Amino acid sequence: MRKIIVFLILLFLSIPIFGNENDVEVGIVEKLGNKIPLDLVFTNDKGKKVQLKEIIDKPTILMFVYYHCPGICSPLLTGVSEVVDKADIIPGKDYRLLTVSFDHTETWDKAKKWKENHLKGLERQVPSDGWYFLVGDSISVRKLTNAVGFYFKPDGKGDFIHGAALYSIAPDGKIIRYLFGTEFNPFDFKMAVLEAEKGIPLPTVNRLLKFCYSYDPQGRRYMFNFTRVFGAIMLLGLSIYFIILVSKPRKKEVKNG
Repeated sequence: MRKIIVFLILLFLSIPIFGNENDVEVGIVEKLGNKIPLDLVFTNDKGKKVQLKEIIDKPTILMFVYYHCPGICSPLLTGVSEVVDKADIIPGKDYRLLTVSFDHTETWDKAKKWKENHLKGLERQVPSDGWYFLVGDSISVRKLTNAVGFYFKPDGKGDFIHGAALYSIAPDGKIIRYLFGTEFNPFDFKMAVLEAEKGIPLPTVNRLLKFCYSYDPQGRRYMFNFTRVFGAIMLLGLSIYFIILVSKPRKKEVKNG
């Protein structure tokens, strides 16, 4: 009976979360479940050509900026730096950070300078392979941004009209979660990484967190799922009651006469 109960608990903790897909001209549209093309080639902050699959070999937090941006790009990276310092997961070990310039005219030396500046500003020590800064040609950039639903356009003055978000990517390239804005809750950030952790056994406490909390697309944050938890408790209770009921020895019927 104990094995059956444990099996039921593990079954309840494995319920997945799904999302929808749309298209817009400018902005950010969720394309949950889609896969980014991992064969795309970019140039890293050392001037070396790399394929995305060489970098995204574990849960990866992807973000788009351009390095001469006068607007929200700097606040976005500042927000990432702050949440990296606060979250109890380790970049380079538990996940990677990947910053890609969507301005195809920018060169790798700018990526190098931005990487150096942001790594210096971190309280936590992040290895070089924990946070990548890339540049790429126009075709590769468009294929990647379109794949995740990041749409932008030039403003005619040398800058771009665009939004800000983080994209949680699984090692197989699947888009798992979007975190919008420039400031991020450490718990939301950690959950986005955990959801992208595919094929890697999770501690029981992390499975429990994933089950008890679900992502609210409207509020754009993780919320405690009372309905799911209450339903699981009720179903588990009924299952245990049924097992006890059928396992209880029946009394022999006494024949009259």
